[in-house]
Amino acid sequence: MFVQLYLLGTALALISPPIQPQGPHGLKLFPDIPQNIGRHTFPIDLEVKKPSDIVLVKCPDVGYQHRNTGDRFTSSNDVSKYKNLVPSNDSLFIWVPLLKDSSYSTQLNCGKIYLKIGMYFSYLIDWTYNVKWNVSTDDEMKINLNNMDFPLPETHFECHNETENLLIVSKDKENGTVVIINPRDVKNPYANQIFYYFIKPEQNVGRPIIEYCTRYKGYKNPPHFNLPDYSDNSITNEVKKIIISESNYEKEEKIKVNLKLGDDIQFYRDEEISLSRMRYTENGLIDIKNSTEQIKSSFVIKGFDLVKLVYNHLNATGYKKTSQIYYFGPALKNFTHGDDFKEYFYPYERPSCPIYFMNVGYLDKIVYHDLEVNVGYLDKLVYNDLEVNVSTLNSTDDLKRCFIYTLDSLFFKPSEYCDTFLHPYSITGISCIYKTLDGTITTSPKERDLYE
Repeated sequence: MFVQLYLLGTALALISPPIQPQGPHGLKLFPDIPQNIGRHTFPIDLEVKKPSDIVLVKCPDVGYQHRNTGDRFTSSNDVSKYKNLVPSNDSLFIWVPLLKDSSYSTQLNCGKIYLKIGMYFSYLIDWTYNVKWNVSTDDEMKINLNNMDFPLPETHFECHNETENLLIVSKDKENGTVVIINPRDVKNPYANQIFYYFIKPEQNVGRPIIEYCTRYKGYKNPPHFNLPDYSDNSITNEVKKIIISESNYEKEEKIKVNLKLGDDIQFYRDEEISLSRMRYTENGLIDIKNSTEQIKSSFVIKGFDLVKLVYNHLNATGYKKTSQIYYFGPALKNFTHGDDFKEYFYPYERPSCPIYFMNVGYLDKIVYHDLEVNVGYLDKLVYNDLEVNVSTLNSTDDLKRCFIYTLDSLFFKPSEYCDTFLHPYSITGISCIYKTLDGTITTSPKERDLYE
């Protein structure tokens, strides 16, 4: 009998105990989440330490039990699609790549947890995080650069030279979603694209958030500006001319623009371009104050126009500006517009010449019948200084005495002498000749009877 009992005890000792359910996982997988979850537990704040646009956040999965074996979890659709991003041996958690939005924090809804108390599910609570981003720019210079004509590095010493256990993600430019990157074959790359390298977390890591181990930013050779609907002619090294129909010289027109690298218009697609209006003056081209705006694929010209496009391009040493000035003007270098172009200058009701023709030319000469005066010879009188005597200049002396400047126009000086000199009953319109980048534009204000 004793021998039989001994053998039975030995046999029982050799038999493995039955496998038990894992039981609740809260303390192990989510140590920062309180064991007693209530309706005011969430959202839980998570802070990102590094300047970043993407982090990995851990959410429960369908097999997760927080405190009791009867707890259940249902993942949201936005979370469940990343189930295989970091493969696991069970269904306890999902690592979700979270993309920063425009604010300082981003809400992530992992799903709903059903908490069982007693015989019933007593709570249905949204499991949410409030991820607070580090918006500092101090770390911008520490980013690695990669010429996208070549593959991305497959690893980096900051990632312990991992390759098999490395995850590379980036932002899809068109959809604004996170995409997995194959470093040897990056699909649809774009300028300034940032690639985030993550070491895949271990199965039982307790951290709720994983940050990148290194980053790369992509670049290529500098692009040039391209207006696909127009051909251009270089006036100078800095200025290209685009022909605009004379009949549309005052009409607004939408101009398409893109950045082109060879025949490639995809890499620099939808990049931000700075546009400034310019003015052509006696002293050359100047920027018009407060005219700068940011554009992407198109801009609007206001008839004949002068614009400067600037793109801040990334290369191996940093950012460098690429610029181009466009003159939208008439086909003829010396263009003349007929009568009825300008009204008389209010309040004197005398024919006038604006100092500038739009922003593409400055007033160079005025012509009355056969008399031509170079504007540079006229004294610039202030608006109310009507008593200043204008200096003499031989044959045009009398005509010169009859002009006066305001801040933006040159017009006939109202006086009995000038009215008599020009015509006893009416004033015939003068011609205004403007100097442009490649020629002249001449306009003629309409005639009007002084005594009507």
